[in-house]
Amino acid sequence: MKKIGFIFGTRPEVIKCIPLIIEAKNKGLETLVVFTGQHKEMALPLFDLFGIKADIELEIMSGSQGLALMSAKLLCDLQEHEASLKECDVVMVQGDTTSAFVGGYFCFLNQIKIAHIEAGLRTNNLSSPFPEEGNRQLLSRICNYHFTPTLSASNDLKLEGVSLEAIHNVGNTGIDMLEIMKEQISERQYADILERNNISTKKEFVLITGHRRENFGAGLESICSTLNELAVRYPDLNFIYPVHLNPNVKNIVEGRLSGYENIHLIAPLDYISFVSLMAKARIIMTDSGGIQEEAPSFKKPLIVMRETTERPEGVKLGIARLCGTDKDKIINAFDFYFHQKNNHSFSNPYGDGKASQRILNTLLKDEVYETTTSSYFDH
Repeated sequence: MKKIGFIFGTRPEVIKCIPLIIEAKNKGLETLVVFTGQHKEMALPLFDLFGIKADIELEIMSGSQGLALMSAKLLCDLQEHEASLKECDVVMVQGDTTSAFVGGYFCFLNQIKIAHIEAGLRTNNLSSPFPEEGNRQLLSRICNYHFTPTLSASNDLKLEGVSLEAIHNVGNTGIDMLEIMKEQISERQYADILERNNISTKKEFVLITGHRRENFGAGLESICSTLNELAVRYPDLNFIYPVHLNPNVKNIVEGRLSGYENIHLIAPLDYISFVSLMAKARIIMTDSGGIQEEAPSFKKPLIVMRETTERPEGVKLGIARLCGTDKDKIINAFDFYFHQKNNHSFSNPYGDGKASQRILNTLLKDEVYETTTSSYFDH
């Protein structure tokens, strides 16, 4: 194996692919980086931070286009670069996004080997999360390599009939990236973020994210109503909410949460700034997938504002509560975690910072990590 391709476009994908690109270059492999451009403003600073340049940069976003149009455009745009992608021994796609599925489907149609990073996550509910659950289930039917973050993900693939020889339990590359970034955050940087946004550095704070498609409308309204109540009940806490730019999020959040002295609606943060806030938060509230993986590295209690989760390990360990958008459930979980003594005895069930090494070693040596007898992450 001499050349590895990457197709990705959202910030979470960029975060989780950068450690692999770095590892591939360290091993002397040639890379082909295809950036689809979904989260251009949020993703490009990460390229700059690590000195990585996209070899092919697409522009698939155009206003408020739907998923079908975006998928069709991406498939057509990738076709223009068929020759370059066919030079790759394998092409990697990450997670459950439109760029991951369409990128994988393009490779399947052109008989290019596909490696799926973060394979096997399941809620087994095609409506939650949507369209992510469908994307990753479809990908699992066409990939050659399935790199899973946990044993439960490996077992789900096994139950679906995926060959054991194709399943490699390696951990999550997002934790690789987090370990890299933890070395770069500082006390001064954290204070600067708060001062720039006129937030006191003397108060404890809660960090919030909410942007999932399935929460648009009533779900997000309920989350905002819950935050209103928590802000009143906990006046000595600050609630910091970097607001996603999607108008389906921004309009509701700004309309419902503006005007509270201890609720701070701020612009989206770059990755290192967000990591800095995670490290200092008292509690994290989110409907994100990646944050469910990252919060345990900082020993932070997590309230998951989704009806389902494909990352059950944190819930099983008691370091996360799955609450959906139900106000009573969220407030009960918040009260519990606020009054609970922090337990620092657990390790992150999603990774140890070495997933990228394992993935590249597997591809180079074509080794099989036996998921039936041993596992790196068997929570």
